[in-house]
Amino acid sequence: MRARYVIVLGSAVLAVLASGCGNATTSSSSSSGVPHVAPATTAQVAQSYKAATAAVDSAYLTWKADRVAAGGNVLTLTSQASAYASVLTTFDNTIQGIGATGKAATDIATLIADDNAVISDLNSLTSQSASTEAAWDAKGVADGTAAIAQGDVVRADLGLPPS
Repeated sequence: MRARYVIVLGSAVLAVLASGCGNATTSSSSSSGVPHVAPATTAQVAQSYKAATAAVDSAYLTWKADRVAAGGNVLTLTSQASAYASVLTTFDNTIQGIGATGKAATDIATLIADDNAVISDLNSLTSQSASTEAAWDAKGVADGTAAIAQGDVVRADLGLPPS
């Protein structure tokens, strides 16, 4: 009886997971028995991308406000940097799997690489000192500017307005 319950429960969980994958639609199985997944449309990818940007945009605005409030002393912002890096990592993991193809997929990969530079900068803040703060800040601003510009490239690919 327990085995049947586990199988039924497992099937129910798979059904719920499958129904939650709104961007993926399946068609008939191939000759190998593996179902085909229809590629996401540009509109679906754009919608997923836009949804993913909400949290990271909010985190960026918070980070930017914290930097201003710190009056140039970013060394006091290690916990805020860590929080922003975490949200940015989640964003990158999300956009990596939204089903983009072609130029949009290539540009998303470039955005993720640019974001990884920002994440590295944020994570290295704890190892900075008064003598390295200015160089760290300049690199962080440059890396952040590049990531924002690349985000606008992705947005253009998907028919979305710039940030």
